[in-house]
Amino acid sequence: MKTKLILGMVLLFGLSIGAHAQGIRGKDLIQHQRIEQGKRGGGLTRGEAYRLHQQQRHLHQRYHRFKRNDGYLSRGERKILRHDQRRASRNIYRFKHNGNRRFD
Repeated sequence: MKTKLILGMVLLFGLSIGAHAQGIRGKDLIQHQRIEQGKRGGGLTRGEAYRLHQQQRHLHQRYHRFKRNDGYLSRGERKILRHDQRRASRNIYRFKHNGNRRFD
């Protein structure tokens, strides 16, 4: 009985962490990690990495501007942020796979 209870709590805790990581702020972290991996692996040039970081900075500023206005994100604001994050994710993929390599 105890093991089922503990297993259930661990499972519930694991699911809550996964759901949090896929939130708006969690996706920012994941995209930042993808950019850094592209820089380390040579798939992104310095200029591409700079443009992607600028785009992430713009998303971060927009998020805080929305939060600062009234203290929470409305459905429309979340929709705008998700759209911008999907666009940023596509740009990361395109830049990493466009054939340009970083030469040190």
